[in-house]
Amino acid sequence: MKVKRVMRKALVVGVILVAGALLGWYGRHTVAAQIFVQVRQPIAFNHKKHVEQVGMECIDCHPYYKTQANSGRPGIDTCLLCHDQAQTKSKEEEKIREYAKQGAEIPWQRIYFMSDHVRFSHQLHAQKAQIQCRVCHGDFAQLETPPSRPLVLQTMEFCVNCHKETNSSEDCLACHR
Repeated sequence: MKVKRVMRKALVVGVILVAGALLGWYGRHTVAAQIFVQVRQPIAFNHKKHVEQVGMECIDCHPYYKTQANSGRPGIDTCLLCHDQAQTKSKEEEKIREYAKQGAEIPWQRIYFMSDHVRFSHQLHAQKAQIQCRVCHGDFAQLETPPSRPLVLQTMEFCVNCHKETNSSEDCLACHR
């Protein structure tokens, strides 16, 4: 009786572990990542403060969004332009200088993922089509803490609807490999 109960518990735990591993592997390459994966950023970056009080724009921290497929993430040198010396008594600000002392980049975690078979270019969408960041990513400029998951769920339906509304190509091979 006791053995059956232990075996049943072990089976349940095993199923949960296998399902979690499969979801983790599969999820990193699909929209499932946007739904189930929750991340915690190493620094509680306040977008609202940096946009409204400092006057920063997306390009200040994501320098490649107009020129490359990937937008880029802020490097430690970008943060140190203002935070090499204490501006506030913030623990988050101190973390920046700690990463710098270690000679390390800030390990920002991605929250948006594209499936491996999708070809996407920030340059094409931001520069050529003049699509604002908030259309696909949500209004990050109003966030006082980093989100743990995407503000906008970027599904195929989301993209196709936008392509229809903007009279952009709906040819499958334009976006899929």
